Parts: sequence; C-alpha cells; structure tokens
Amino acid sequence: MAIADLDVAMLGDNRASETRTPTEMLAHYQVMLERVEKDRSKLKKDEVLSLLLARDEVEAAFNVKPDEKSIELLCLFDVDEKLSGLDHRLKKLGDVIANTISLDKWCTRLQREEAAWWWQFKPARKVDAWDRVDWLWDALTLGTLALGASFMVSIISALSVGSLTVTATLSTIAQIGGLAIVSQGALTKRGQEKVRDFMTRFKIAARFQSEVMLMMAALLLLTVYITHNSLTTVYLEQGRDSYSQGALNDAELTFLRGLEIAPSNSTFNAELGRIYESLGVLNKAIDQYYLNVQAGGVKGINDLGRTYINWVNPVTRKSDHALAEAYLQMGLQRANAQQAPDQDLRYQLNRNLGWALLKQDKFIEAEAHLKTAISIDERIPGNQIGGGMAYCFLAYVYEKEGNKNAANIQWGNCVVKARPETIHEYRWFSEVRRGDVAACVNTSKIVSGLDDSIFDGIQATRCASIISKGQFNASEQVATIEE
Repeated sequence: MAIADLDVAMLGDNRASETRTPTEMLAHYQVMLERVEKDRSKLKKDEVLSLLLARDEVEAAFNVKPDEKSIELLCLFDVDEKLSGLDHRLKKLGDVIANTISLDKWCTRLQREEAAWWWQFKPARKVDAWDRVDWLWDALTLGTLALGASFMVSIISALSVGSLTVTATLSTIAQIGGLAIVSQGALTKRGQEKVRDFMTRFKIAARFQSEVMLMMAALLLLTVYITHNSLTTVYLEQGRDSYSQGALNDAELTFLRGLEIAPSNSTFNAELGRIYESLGVLNKAIDQYYLNVQAGGVKGINDLGRTYINWVNPVTRKSDHALAEAYLQMGLQRANAQQAPDQDLRYQLNRNLGWALLKQDKFIEAEAHLKTAISIDERIPGNQIGGGMAYCFLAYVYEKEGNKNAANIQWGNCVVKARPETIHEYRWFSEVRRGDVAACVNTSKIVSGLDDSIFDGIQATRCASIISKGQFNASEQVATIEE
C-alpha cells in the first residue's frame, strides 16, 4: 500500500474514533488484532498500521476529563481489565509487525513517545551461520576480561604502596578505562548495544562483532600482561639501584611494590631482608630470608646464615654462631656445585663463613675461608657491596694468631677496600676495639648521605697511617693470600 493510502486509512480511523465509546474502541482494537493474527503469514502494511492506531485510540480513552460522567469512568475499569490480555497477544506479534513496516519512521512521523511501547518493536536479528558460535566468543571475552582484571588488581595494589608518579597514574587510568569500556560492552545489555552501534558505524559487519569484541579484550589483556611483567623487572632493578646508593626507604617501597605484582617471586623477599638486616631489624630480615630459602634460593641461605651471626635468641639472650655456620656451609656446598658458579655469591659465603668461624674462635678454619674469599674478591671487578670486609676479618684472625705484621697489612687493605653492607658488619669494628678503622671505612652502602669522594678524602688524611702499614705490591698480596 502507498503512503497516501495509509494516510487515508489513518484519517478514517481518527474520524471514527471520535464517535466510539471506550468499550467500542476496545472492541475495534480486538478486531484489528484478530485480523493481523489471522493474516500474519501475508500481512499488509495498512492492517498493521490500523492495529497500532487502534491501540493508540484505546490508550487515548484513558485521558478522561474531570467533567465527564462517572459512568464513563467506571467503564474504563472494565476496559483496562480486558486490555492486558489483548496487549499480551499484541506483544507476541512484535517481530511480525517490526518486519512489516518501518516503525522508526512512523514513530517519528506520528511523534510517538517511548511510553507507547507498541510502536517500539524491533525486528528479530537474523542469525547468520557464522553467529552460531557467538556464545563461545562471548564466553572467551568474559574469561579474558576476568584474567585482565586480576592483573590490573595486582598493578593497582603495587602502585598504591607509597606515592604514585604522574606517568604511573596516567598509565593505570588508561588501562582501567579500557577494561571498563570493554567490560561494559561485554557484560551489560545496554553496553552491548552501544558497542555494537559503534562497530556498525565503522562498517564492522554484525556477524563479526563478537569476534571483534574478543580481539579487543585480548589486546587489552596483552597490554596489561606486558605491563605486569615489565613492572616486576623494573621494580627489581630500581630497588637494587636505590639499595646500592643507600636509599633504603625508596628501596623498601620499590620491593614491596614488586611483591604486590609478583608475590611468589622470592627475590623480592631476599632484597627486603637485606634492607632490614642493613638497618639492624634482624627478626624482620630473618622472616624475609626464610621465604627465599623455602623457594630454593642459595643466596637466601647465605643471607640467613649471615643474619644468624649477629642474631640474639630472645629466650637464651645468646647468639647461635653454630647455626649460622651450618647455614653457610650448606650454602657453600650448593654454590660450589653450580655449573656456572656465581663468584660474588661464593665470595659472600666464604667471607661470612670465615666471620662465623672467628666468632667461635676457630681461627685456622676461618683463615682458610677468608683467604679464599679474598682471592675471589680480587677477581671481581668494581667495588661490590660488602666487598673488602674479608680483609678486615682476616686482619683480626692474624692478630689473634699473633702475626702482627700480617695483621697490619690486612688492616690497611681493610680501610681502603671494605664496603660494609649492614649496620652489624660496621658494628663489628667496635666489638674488636678497632674504632680507628671504623672511622675510616666507607659506609656509603649502609645508608645514603655521603658519597665515595668524601671517604677518599678521609682515607687520604686521617687514615694515612693505617693504610701505610698495608701498602705492598698487589701480586705479592695475592701470592701471600693463596699460600
């Protein structure tokens, strides 16, 4: 039927409605409904439009004026009771109606509001053969989003430790925003409609939209995953750099963030233990080192053994140097058995084992391990943290053995080369009454505040007498140690 014919039909209905009572309007609506139900297989456009206009007419009957007779008001109760059943039948015809005429066009032309629900029917979406597995893509999208959300939670938890930088804040906001947009599009009906409208605007066929949603979720997951993994490396490197500079507070915050990102990475526990040990908080250090040892870290065994050298049992009020020795011997076994031995770790284990042995007055055994440590130390380039302390311990061993000349040589080396790592290593000089040496050694690696150039000046002036006693040819020094 042409548009002009539809207009005529509509005009005729409007004129007839002016003389119909509400009961007659309802009866007319029922007749039109039955006609559409009967002809649904070969439905005409004018029949559909007439049905919808009939429904409009019934709705208009309820716009009762105050001066109308009460009997007309009472008949509306009967109309309303029957209307719900007819409307239920009308809703079942929604797909047929929407596929027969363009409801959006007629709603605009007749200025129908959303409250007139019978004008809002949408044609059923045709299921393409490709769309039969959309449920699978949607399920994968939800799983991908859930996995991405778990990574985001750990990233946010990590960034919440301490203060946030502008870059970290913007990066997090961007990732959370992307996750929220894709999640809304996947989880809510309204969100799905908006996302699908957006994709339709970019000429993405409806049959491919579920797949595109999955690709968006996967891309977001990849971004979050890469960020998550890179933060583990970044926090480890930044924390170690802060620790090497003596900025222990910054190092602690960085390693704590790393643990939020990778709670199973025991390397962060070992690094936190070093910080607490440096500050003399041995119980906290032991707790962190234990976690690293349980994960199979040889370095953690060395750290734990070194901590027990200075730890005092709160019950007996005594140190347990034998326990420290046991841990260090066990660590040395594993370090020596490595296919590619870590030379710095071997140095640390021999040095610490020598320290634990001299604490027990086992000077001969201590001397052997300290000489091994020095021999390894000489082959390690640069001034590593904790390096040079083996000279100090060996000097004390020589003193106890009555070898004064050898002791003076090693005390001189100690002043120049020692880089104590923890406050307990530095306190040891006071324990053995060598405060003069303590005033000279470089403590920049324990806490920040003074750089190497300051200690170079101190050693060149106030400590010259100690150093002069230890000056001799480097090759002779190594030969003496290896004897």
